[in-house]
Amino acid sequence: MSEMGHAPSASEASPAIDTNEASVTGSEIFSDMLRHMMAPLLVGMVFGAIWQLTVMPRIDTFVPNPVHGAFAMYLVASPLIYKALIGMEMSRAGEYAMGFAVTACCLSMVWMFGTSSVYLAGFLPAIAWLFISSFWLQFEFPPFRYGLWHGMAVNVGAFGGSVLAFIYF
Repeated sequence: MSEMGHAPSASEASPAIDTNEASVTGSEIFSDMLRHMMAPLLVGMVFGAIWQLTVMPRIDTFVPNPVHGAFAMYLVASPLIYKALIGMEMSRAGEYAMGFAVTACCLSMVWMFGTSSVYLAGFLPAIAWLFISSFWLQFEFPPFRYGLWHGMAVNVGAFGGSVLAFIYF
């Protein structure tokens, strides 16, 4: 009987999987969800409600609306918010503010079109924010990208907060 070349089986050919690799735990995901999803959303809701209750009754135009006001207030407070939510070195707070400002400027331009912009600046960013949040929670990012992410959350929160303030107050 002739000896044929021994071909490796599928189990021998597969690469080794490192089982000691650190995985993300549920408590880490929950902590990151509070820092990167809920906190910017709630801050946006508060800022949007404040703008709706204090500024909107005094002006007779739609612009600046509560989302614009929330963006402005968040941008002013962004170094403090950066330190509280991100916690990296403060020398990179400007990078965070720049990421937030990019999102805020783009969405602010869309919000200037009035009530028809609810779909383009309200609902679509909300869907995009939820989609991004579903997989960005697993990774660490530079401050600029956190600023982009938090800008979308503030947009959604400010819209929701201003609507709730208008209805209930």
